Amino acid sequence: MIMRLPIFIFICFYTLFANAQSYRGMSVTGRNSAWISGSKGMVLRTNNGGKRWDTIGPKHFQGKDFRDIHAFNHRKAIIMSSGDSGVVLQTGNGGQSWDTLYTDYRPGAFLDAFDVRKHRLLMVGDGIPSQKMYIYQSLNIKSNNSFTPLTIFAKTRWEYFHNGYAPDSTSSYYAASGSNVQWCGKTQFYAIPIIDNNSIFISARGNLIRFFRQLPFQKQKAGGAYGFHMSGKNGVAVGGSFYKPEARDSVACYTNDGGKTWTPCSTMPGGYRSGVCSNKSGKIWICTGPNGSDYSTDGGKNWKPLFYVQGFNVCSIRGNYLWISGKASARIRLKDLLKVQREAEIIRSSPRGIPPRY
Repeated sequence: MIMRLPIFIFICFYTLFANAQSYRGMSVTGRNSAWISGSKGMVLRTNNGGKRWDTIGPKHFQGKDFRDIHAFNHRKAIIMSSGDSGVVLQTGNGGQSWDTLYTDYRPGAFLDAFDVRKHRLLMVGDGIPSQKMYIYQSLNIKSNNSFTPLTIFAKTRWEYFHNGYAPDSTSSYYAASGSNVQWCGKTQFYAIPIIDNNSIFISARGNLIRFFRQLPFQKQKAGGAYGFHMSGKNGVAVGGSFYKPEARDSVACYTNDGGKTWTPCSTMPGGYRSGVCSNKSGKIWICTGPNGSDYSTDGGKNWKPLFYVQGFNVCSIRGNYLWISGKASARIRLKDLLKVQREAEIIRSSPRGIPPRY
């Protein structure tokens, strides 16, 4: 019996979006439920595993690029726009109406990403001449039938660091997939800004920096860390250069001690990557970018090609499923995905690509 390799693994799960639409925000709320957000003011939601996506974006915001989103369930979500001026909106009725939580219309203001832990919201933005790199926090997001307005209770200006890094007007984050800030405790969080063209990993508690480390990414145009994910003390940061999507050198690094030390991956992913995620146990890691996606089963030390479908920006693992989005969206069972990959490796190693007999 000859085993046949599935030609396209996204059948029944794959949705291609028209009109050059691009999505960078994703929030998975259940086995079959997810929200995505992106350019042209678009917000979509599915409740059946991606077979159908409902358009539920806010009216009068068609010019906004909603690059990050956090959904609590199928009715409650928060979205954030990136670009010239920033807007944070919330819905408590599945997108039927949206309320404004926060706006920043100062020239040059650019919101990059946010994360929510229980009722706490953490948001990062680029530095502007009147205010260096900043972080906003809010404590009063209620997890019930409605939200209360966002109130800024802490505005931290990181003007300097003890080892000489001085954030200036070029200090920034990359708003690629909403994955450069992450809560890791009640008041503790991680963030990866770009400071003086260096990618810096910061561990902080409240307004105090616990420690920071320079990540092993090359200095280059639009280069550095675009996203990261921490799972316990293990973590992976991915990036590279947006202008060199095929370049594989210096596109990922990993840590096993909570971010205190970072090591370049022994086998790098297949190019520039903007999104990275892991399953709950941290045994499976996925990263994605414009020219393909990769996976690792050793904590991010070595990466193998997962598939070469292009145009994805962000990924998330919830339970037994990988969700991935960009110019298209897909939901794939992890065991099916890795099974297909193993079969592909067997075929590549067989003479003339002929599948072995079983």
